[in-house]
Amino acid sequence: MSRVVVAEFVPSGSTASALHQWCEVFAEGQRHLSGTAPTATALMEMIEAGDNSADVWRWIARDGGTDEVLGIAQARRNSAEPDLAEFRMYVTPHAQRRGVGRALAELAEVDIAGFGVRRIRVTALVGSAAEHFLGSFDGHRVLLRLANQVQHLSPPTAHSARPGYRIASWRNRTPDELVHSFSEALNRLLDAPGAELQMPERNWGADEVRSWEQKMTGGSQVLLVCCAVDDSVGEVAAATVVTVDEHDSTHASQHDTVVLPQHRGHGLARWVKEQQASVLAAEFPSLRRIYTTVNAENHPMLTVNRSLGYQTVAERILVEIRRVESALHKPR
Repeated sequence: MSRVVVAEFVPSGSTASALHQWCEVFAEGQRHLSGTAPTATALMEMIEAGDNSADVWRWIARDGGTDEVLGIAQARRNSAEPDLAEFRMYVTPHAQRRGVGRALAELAEVDIAGFGVRRIRVTALVGSAAEHFLGSFDGHRVLLRLANQVQHLSPPTAHSARPGYRIASWRNRTPDELVHSFSEALNRLLDAPGAELQMPERNWGADEVRSWEQKMTGGSQVLLVCCAVDDSVGEVAAATVVTVDEHDSTHASQHDTVVLPQHRGHGLARWVKEQQASVLAAEFPSLRRIYTTVNAENHPMLTVNRSLGYQTVAERILVEIRRVESALHKPR
């Protein structure tokens, strides 16, 4: 068996072929983990368009004999907690149990520790080899349990109504007249159980929404938002957010659904998700499935999803690993 060679991976210093190989492994690993992911081409476009900041680090593992890519890893510093990074690592199926994950993790740990990162958060499928691997690290703890869910689209039904509210939907850019109230809705995402473990505290306004839109529409991603608007004041009362990859529009990724506190209890979450499904069916005729992830403790959202036909197809755990000093003393 050839030895495994691991190294830092810098997209700007790599060939297009090498970057595409890295993205292929990342995309396939993310798809296995959560059900959906940008295509390798879309991911490559996003990285080339500027997802290459000083607070993102990447690594690659290759077969020393054939130069085949066996695994990849990425760490992204948390903007609100500089000592914390989101870590993703994927090993190709036939290369698992060859020490590839351990080699990538050890190099990544040394590198990011040098930039002040002392904690990483990573997700793994329950019952997988990755879950067992994460459990082998000292200082690990499970923060959340997450349900991977999928909705199979059926022909759109007649549009329901909610007295006092109207539906507004858009692609990629929020209308100027709704951007401020939409920013308030995005701020309230932190009300969901466990949300503070998955996103930094935020106090967004219009500028932050515009930056978020640019990020969400990177590469070939299409951003679709469906909102319930309070007719009495013309402001967003509830919203749901979906992206579709134009390179593969057979499925969508539903990212967030939120109802502002004063509008809860009126069935708006179900309503906007129901209307969003109709919009998706009309704009993307080939779309068949919508994927989403829900905290297993978020019972209200699980109930809404169940009423819409979502099914849980897998479960994940979010794990935090603390490695305060050990990495600094490991040989490179």
